[in-house]
Amino acid sequence: MGKKGSLSINLYVFFIFIAGLAVFTYILLEYRSISLLGVVLFGLLAFIAENLSVPLLGTGSISVSFIIAIVSLIIFGPPTAVIVAFISFFNIREFTKKIPYYKHIFNLGQYLLSVGIGSIVFEKIYDRTVTNFFDAKNIFFIFLTVYIFFFLNTFSTAGAISINERKNFLNIWVYNYGWLILFQILLAAMSIFIAFLYKLYGPLTIMLTSVPLIIAQYVYLLRVKERRALIGSIMQIVKIIDAKDAYTAGHSARVTEYSEKIARRIGLNEYEIDILKNLANLHDIGKIQIDLSILNKPGKLNDSDWEEIKKHPRVGYDIVKEITFLKKYAKAILYHHEHIDGEGYPDRIKGDKIPLFAKIISVADAYDAMTSDRPYRKALTKDEALAELKKYSGKNFDEKISSIMIEIIKEENEEKNEPI
Repeated sequence: MGKKGSLSINLYVFFIFIAGLAVFTYILLEYRSISLLGVVLFGLLAFIAENLSVPLLGTGSISVSFIIAIVSLIIFGPPTAVIVAFISFFNIREFTKKIPYYKHIFNLGQYLLSVGIGSIVFEKIYDRTVTNFFDAKNIFFIFLTVYIFFFLNTFSTAGAISINERKNFLNIWVYNYGWLILFQILLAAMSIFIAFLYKLYGPLTIMLTSVPLIIAQYVYLLRVKERRALIGSIMQIVKIIDAKDAYTAGHSARVTEYSEKIARRIGLNEYEIDILKNLANLHDIGKIQIDLSILNKPGKLNDSDWEEIKKHPRVGYDIVKEITFLKKYAKAILYHHEHIDGEGYPDRIKGDKIPLFAKIISVADAYDAMTSDRPYRKALTKDEALAELKKYSGKNFDEKISSIMIEIIKEENEEKNEPI
């Protein structure tokens, strides 16, 4: 990232941090009434919950510490709520990762800012004199506060990612947090339920309500770790394939990079891009079944060799369709050698019958293959490879996607001042 980008994200991070501290200080000075019991009890629960937080698909994490902060706000007021939020910031797992300090101060700042502003609004509109805990207006105000916190928290985080990675803010937000909008209704309802039981029966109810939530969160955390371990194992297989074929080492990584660039140009959201990147990494996984003598054959491949090569999309498909989160999209592996005109393989389908992800991987795969040395030929120049993409656009390749790929390569070479 250039100096301008670095300056922008640094200014943003420190603005959020200072704003969060300012709101935190204001609440402590303005309201003053701090519950020691609330700080100790809810602070401990929030600390445990945050240290068992579940990583989100793209970035960040989710935990029930949010519910605990809201409950402490309802019962004890803003000062206790922001102190509980401050305590939950101390995530041991994050600190042991040696994450840069500015990420820590941003996380603290945005959380204090979100909880703080939500608490101030809540205290101004919530009527604590009403004896009926389930007063309609007060219940509505709790739901409103939950959403104020949610949007402030997620918008500020998505903003940081957008600035830092120069990606579309809306795509970042929708991919990472949009799916949580309806979930906030459940969180608000749970907060109300826990706060009501606490007011009715005292601190003991926390053990009967918050602890099961934390346990459920931990179980989900184990599932996320299992998924990541599965992806890690699969990527090891990809490395094995690259090791088998020395001439295509790094091919899957480059196809993934090109596929992502194409996907961003055509406006896919972050969730779709994440799925596509996994598929692109695995597009040649079926080659693990092909004999090494064929993959590294120095001469021209004969018909028998080609028949073996043509089996790899179906073998790869059979492997990838067993991966739960990729099963729905596994046909991108099966059809990444199909052609728009129906002359590809393995099923000779054409046009719109070829999935979008397969069309993207096809173009990225073909370009990298053409510009890489092979046992039976030298790599084409970039100019020659682009000429091939143009020549076979609308025949082998989707016209729109191949034109986007050509634009990407040209722009990259202009940035590097390299002739095509």
